[in-house]
Amino acid sequence: MDKSPEEKAELLMEMAEAPVGRLQAELSFRYLYRHLEAGLRRSGGELDILDVGSGAGEVALRFAALGHKVTMLEPQACLLETAEERARQQLPERTGYMRFLNERIENLEECQAEEFDLIICHETIEYVDDPLRAFNVISRVLKPRGLLSLVFRNRYGLIFEKVVKEGDVRGAMESFETEEFATALHSGHGHLYSDTEMITLLEPLGYNVEGQYGLLVFCEYIDCSLFEEGQCYKSMLELEEKAGEEPHLKTVGKFIQLICSKS
Repeated sequence: MDKSPEEKAELLMEMAEAPVGRLQAELSFRYLYRHLEAGLRRSGGELDILDVGSGAGEVALRFAALGHKVTMLEPQACLLETAEERARQQLPERTGYMRFLNERIENLEECQAEEFDLIICHETIEYVDDPLRAFNVISRVLKPRGLLSLVFRNRYGLIFEKVVKEGDVRGAMESFETEEFATALHSGHGHLYSDTEMITLLEPLGYNVEGQYGLLVFCEYIDCSLFEEGQCYKSMLELEEKAGEEPHLKTVGKFIQLICSKS
């Protein structure tokens, strides 16, 4: 039976608060922030940010706490309400610099052309039926030289997971060609991309890849008992951050992060 929006929202919150979810969020934030120096100089230190598929607001609220203006775009009303409530509780002095839009990216009409310095699209594009249309909308509202941060499920990471974690050789072979992966969220499936497939979509739209990283290369295969007591998260973060930028390892991360600039 398909989960209700409320059940999916609860599951998303649980995933975000789990150690692996916190690790992934921290890694993607660190990698992204490396690329923001030029944009911060151009904007005087305050960025206009759009978070596409913002969920319960974890990423957007972190940027809001740093003094940036954020717009959260989320099609699930219950998740957007949760994000708005968290904003009121955690950052009451910043709520005047936040917007909450209950809409899908493909249908976005409320934002002006070239409005944003940074667009965050983490674990969202794989659930969009028409990614090219979504990217065209993103291109319309992103400023020239603005940045797009994409995080998406990695085809090669899934192949690796099928073999190492599940022992499913047949499933691994099928994942070389399959266009979808199973998930407990959304409609039960998402579209599967490799880094090359995603870049092929982006380049004709005038995007340049400034950074490419792998997220969660090792953590789902390692027992925390291998580390000193209380050191698992810190040690895994150090290992994952190093592995995620290593050319020979980042291609098998569970997720790929692309940092792209608009020409």
